[in-house]
Amino acid sequence: MKLRPYGKAELALLYLPCSSPETAQKTLYRWIIGCPSLMEELKKLNYNPKRRTFLIPEVEAIVKHLGEP
Repeated sequence: MKLRPYGKAELALLYLPCSSPETAQKTLYRWIIGCPSLMEELKKLNYNPKRRTFLIPEVEAIVKHLGEP
């Protein structure tokens, strides 16, 4: 997996390729919220849930906590 900024649906579909973009994104959000250590790290990175993309440090944190898609 190349570390770069990803659209939220784009990254979610890497984790859940057989899902619709909406379902994949909702599921990824549930996984993120369900991982307190990931949420804490994203908070330190000033993660903005309203932004349409995950920045490189946010992608690194997600992969670190959830594993590579």
